[in-house]
Amino acid sequence: MTLVICVTTYNRNPSLIRCLKSINKLYLIPNIEIKIIVVDNSSKHVSLKPVQKLKKSLKYKVIQLHEKKRGVVYARNKCLRELKKINPKFTCFFDDDCVVDPFWLKNVFKTIKFTNAEIVTGPQLQLKKKYLNSSKFINYSQFFEKKYKENLKRVNWAASNNVFLKYDIIIRHKLFFDKALNKFGIGEDQLFFLKLHSYGHTIYWSKTVKVFEDIHLHRLNLKWLIQRSFRLGVLGHYIDKKIHGAIPGYNYNYLKSLYYLSKAFLYMLFFFNRYSRINAINFFSRFIGRVSGPFIFKKIDFLKI
Repeated sequence: MTLVICVTTYNRNPSLIRCLKSINKLYLIPNIEIKIIVVDNSSKHVSLKPVQKLKKSLKYKVIQLHEKKRGVVYARNKCLRELKKINPKFTCFFDDDCVVDPFWLKNVFKTIKFTNAEIVTGPQLQLKKKYLNSSKFINYSQFFEKKYKENLKRVNWAASNNVFLKYDIIIRHKLFFDKALNKFGIGEDQLFFLKLHSYGHTIYWSKTVKVFEDIHLHRLNLKWLIQRSFRLGVLGHYIDKKIHGAIPGYNYNYLKSLYYLSKAFLYMLFFFNRYSRINAINFFSRFIGRVSGPFIFKKIDFLKI
């Protein structure tokens, strides 16, 4: 059986090399052959030589591809087109800045054994940095993380920075990542896996299926949180429309707008610490995005901002 690991990259050679080295240290599963697809989305294929140099020390075959059209949607769809040529039993997606836990693959198959899941995802834990010990800095990306108390949790979507799935379900539904979401830089994976969930495929989150990611400096800025929350709100109405249909999607968007506004006011009125104020800003920005989404979705391009 073949597992093809897909990694998309954009001008982050040191992180990419570290990611590939961590994949090379995976605890091996009997009868599983691993291949790696690396899709470089930079204009000049900057990862070509560094990865070629690393190939000699890796256990697995690495397929290097270049996608000139800017955007993660184009890069991930390039992976899907290459997967069709290989036709593996399984595939998975990682971001280029992640470090994969050595027991990731072993824990994926444990999860499948206990749940019969077709898609498995897990947490993206933060690699610790010295400057985060200071009260001056807040890692705002934590406000978007999924947090579950259970070890195994059935969920309705997965992020493509840490996900494993049976490849045949992609082929069965002829799925690709939606190009309309390319200009947002986020959300394409949410829609992709929400569609699979709507088709009846099971997705499980396991706390043992973990990867570790860098904390990027720009994510220590409140401006980043506001922009990301607004962006998620804007694209949210489009995702609802695609999953639920046009009219139910608009109704769903309206209800979610009220939900985010209510959450913002609750955090403002009843909680007074720093994190509560940040949560209020987070939900209010999401509300503004939801309300304005139907009017500005086609006009705005976040890749140009």
